[in-house]
Amino acid sequence: MGEAFHMPIQAAEVGLRNRINFALCALYGNEWWRNKAFLELADDERRGDLEVVFRRIRNRDLLLETGQVVAGLSFGFWVALLQPRYNPDIWSSQIRPAFPNLPAGKTRHALAKRAGEVAYIRNRISHHEPIIREDHSKRFKELMEFLGWICPTKTAWIKPHCRVYETLRKKP
Repeated sequence: MGEAFHMPIQAAEVGLRNRINFALCALYGNEWWRNKAFLELADDERRGDLEVVFRRIRNRDLLLETGQVVAGLSFGFWVALLQPRYNPDIWSSQIRPAFPNLPAGKTRHALAKRAGEVAYIRNRISHHEPIIREDHSKRFKELMEFLGWICPTKTAWIKPHCRVYETLRKKP
C-alpha cells in the first residue's frame, strides 16, 4: 500500500516546494535563501536546514544555486514555511499568486493543515511504519485534492497512472 502512495506523494512534495519557491522568489529574489530579510524571518530550525543543505552541496562540489538548494531541502522545511509565523510576511501577499488553484474560501491554514497530513503519511511510509489502520481511501482523496490545489495538470496525469485504488481493491 505504501508503494502505491509514492507517486502522488512525490508529486505533492515536488509541487509544494516549487510553489513555495515561487512565492519566496517573488518576495526575496531568486536567491531568497541568501536574502537577509528572509533569513531574519526564518526560525532557527529553518536556518539550520539551510546550513545543512549548503554543506551537502559544497561537499559534493556542486554550485550553490537555487535549484540545488530547493531540491536539497526536506519536505518538512516546506511544510513548516506554511506555519502561521510566516503568514503576514509571506502569505498575506503570496498565497494566491503561488497557489492560483487553491479554491476560494481555502486559506493558508487549510493548505498548511493538508500539507501536514500529507507529511504525516509520507513519513509513516518512508520510515516503514505500519499504515494498516489508516483510512487509505480518505488519505488518497485528500492527497489528490491537495495536489489539485498545487497543480491540476499533474493531478490529471497521476490519476490514471496511480495504483492506490487498484491496490485497495486487492486488499493486500
